Amino acid sequence: MVYTNLKNAALGLRKEGLSYAEIKEKVPVSKATLSKWFREIKLSPVQKSRLKQKRTEGARRASEKKAEQTLKSIQEIKSKSSREIRKISKRELWLMGVMLYWKNGNKNDLKKGVHFTSADPDQIKMFLNWLYEIGGLKDEELTFDIFLTGTGAPDKAINFWSKITGFSEDSFNHIYRHKKRHRKSKRQIQKNSENGLLRVRVRASSMLARQISGWIEGLKEVAKL
Repeated sequence: MVYTNLKNAALGLRKEGLSYAEIKEKVPVSKATLSKWFREIKLSPVQKSRLKQKRTEGARRASEKKAEQTLKSIQEIKSKSSREIRKISKRELWLMGVMLYWKNGNKNDLKKGVHFTSADPDQIKMFLNWLYEIGGLKDEELTFDIFLTGTGAPDKAINFWSKITGFSEDSFNHIYRHKKRHRKSKRQIQKNSENGLLRVRVRASSMLARQISGWIEGLKEVAKL
């Protein structure tokens, strides 16, 4: 009797166009049992459309839930990794700066001295800190150049880099517009088209440039490159 009542209840719900999941919430039987009971039921176009919509909504919710779980997992990994970084020693800072300059600096043209270009505010901050802590430089020994694309607004870029570096806006009086023939530079600049690239230059620094070049060669030797 109970079985018959469950079956009749399930059949009635199915004829109303409810999905298996919705029916299982009201009728406590397995999906296999429901499939057996519903074998001969023919749904109307409206019912089929509703079920299709429910499946689509279910898939969307599942996708959103998975995305949330993935994002949460990524955030947990980043947070854990961040906590693994402790206070950086002066030697570690020195090595970090040399490798950063090796990656992004113009290490080949030593006569032009030390200059470092990036669109990444964090890299700029780190390099300036490196110049102060390792190079022992003063503010008056530094100059700046801003490189913009055709869409970049000079005033906005100057204000942005002034806040990043802590230098007054008067320190950024060299603004250059990108020239189309420098395609590689264009791809670099487009990463941050609004604020452009900032080049940090150290006055009269050809000797420091040679010293950095020597450090880079030393790293290569130690790393067996």
